[in-house]
Amino acid sequence: MAPWIVLGVPSRVFLGLGTLIVLVVVVAGLSGMLAGKQMLAALASGALLVLLVAGKIGIDLTRAPNPDTAVLLLQFVTVIFFMEASRVVLTFDKEAKELVGRTDGMSQAVKERLGKWVTGQLGRQARLVAGALGLSLVLLVLGGFTSVSINQLSFSAVLVLLVVGTLLFLITQRREPETRRSDSLRL
Repeated sequence: MAPWIVLGVPSRVFLGLGTLIVLVVVVAGLSGMLAGKQMLAALASGALLVLLVAGKIGIDLTRAPNPDTAVLLLQFVTVIFFMEASRVVLTFDKEAKELVGRTDGMSQAVKERLGKWVTGQLGRQARLVAGALGLSLVLLVLGGFTSVSINQLSFSAVLVLLVVGTLLFLITQRREPETRRSDSLRL
């Protein structure tokens, strides 16, 4: 993702440091995932979001050719998806490590439920992100057919912020493996 986002922006926007920025983000993200450090992986994803917005602002300020808005939406939604997917995968890895070497029936049942949980989380997240991208593209097309006057600009900005805030909340809400009280009472 980092090369797609950073190197897709003219080099003058990032003062010619695009390759260095890509390396830093990639190393931070891979280190976080391989070491199981959720904070480092989230920091790399957050940096990608900041770079995406900074790149768009820099393009506007330097009057460079704008990338297609649909591409920016796709990049934004993809970064959010991978940020949340990394959280799910790291949670799965942490829980699965606790079950390594256990062969009793209860551990096998927990492993099976954990596998179903991660599959369900990633599937639901993918559907939610696809829906968010579809909704954003529909709103983009509808916005192209309508014209917004200067008087309505603040109203439109508030609506866009509400939609983006709602989508971010829905996509990034925490989803941890469920623990049921009745399961712990059976032990």
